[in-house]
Amino acid sequence: MQKQDFTKHNEEVKQVWDAYRAGKPIRVPMTLGIGPRIWIFDPKLNQEGIEWEQFSNDPELMFQTFLKYKYYVVHNLPHDIEMGIPSSHWEVWTEFVNVTEEAWLGNELYYPPGQVTATRPRYTGDKKNEIFDRGIPDPFSGIFARVKEYHEYFIEKAKSFEFYGKPVKVLPPCPLATDGIFTVAFNIRGSELLEDIMLDAEYFHKLLTLVTDAIILKIKAWRKYLNVEMKPKSGAFADDAIQFISTEMYREHVLPYHRRFLAELAGEGPHAIHLCGDVQRHLPTLVKELNIKSFDLGYPIDYTKIRDELGDDVEIFGGPLITDLLALSPEEIKEKSRHILCSSIKRGGKFIFKEANNLPPCVPIANIQAMYDSVKLWGKYEP
Repeated sequence: MQKQDFTKHNEEVKQVWDAYRAGKPIRVPMTLGIGPRIWIFDPKLNQEGIEWEQFSNDPELMFQTFLKYKYYVVHNLPHDIEMGIPSSHWEVWTEFVNVTEEAWLGNELYYPPGQVTATRPRYTGDKKNEIFDRGIPDPFSGIFARVKEYHEYFIEKAKSFEFYGKPVKVLPPCPLATDGIFTVAFNIRGSELLEDIMLDAEYFHKLLTLVTDAIILKIKAWRKYLNVEMKPKSGAFADDAIQFISTEMYREHVLPYHRRFLAELAGEGPHAIHLCGDVQRHLPTLVKELNIKSFDLGYPIDYTKIRDELGDDVEIFGGPLITDLLALSPEEIKEKSRHILCSSIKRGGKFIFKEANNLPPCVPIANIQAMYDSVKLWGKYEP
């Protein structure tokens, strides 16, 4: 695919996104949730044998590897992005995956073989109260000191660096975002957090208050450091762990913290959220109570009924399961895609097709092409 002339593709992509953003879509856009792990953990691509631990602990290696990954994506993975050498610049960012907040709050990092960075819950059992003794760390301490160091290294590097004749733009780093109040609490406390809801509500709310305070403090400090808008109209966050609780429990025990998060960090919205797992039961509540109008979803999702549940004005990201993309044939992926695209999900023109959720390494390109062929066949809107 590297010798292909992408001119026609890029013209179509611009038309698709311009129409979508204008509220007059001509077909469903397709995107991919991807990161450099798809390059590092694919031995056909990573012939140098770079380990994730090496990548995570060397800013120069991270910078160079990220660009190799980006080159691979824009020449090989068909979806609605500008493909080929970019017309203006490459975009990179420091990649520390979804462990920074829990590591900042005390969890120890480790590197499982063949996997991205992970942590283990620190405040389990009789250590449950240690987090209150420790308190909220400085927003630029611990792992966030390393994030800051790497971000500044990238900025300095990019000043005089070109890749295939184009400059490099460094995007903001991860501390501006959050993996979610309940998720971070779950990751530092472990599954005992679910017992706390029922058996020690006082402790549970004390912990969620600390985690909420910490996340808000961290985001405000990083917004100031990066000189970005301190309180934008719309907010975005994730909170995958709400899949473990009922909607009644969510309303009583977690929703107040989400309300406070958005009130402190954003205007009236609309807002966006990323949620993996079995969360469909929560979505109407999130729309009604938090003005969430954009959902990046994983699975399981019932695409036949979700539009009726949420209304036509809610944006939804979703598509075939990542396990299917790894295991099935292109023909089977096309059929899975057809089933989704021919459901009611397109109604209202606010559906974006993608994998559910976060593309793993070694997915056959033919299966990604099957997804893209499907949006072109069944993702069109009537004129």
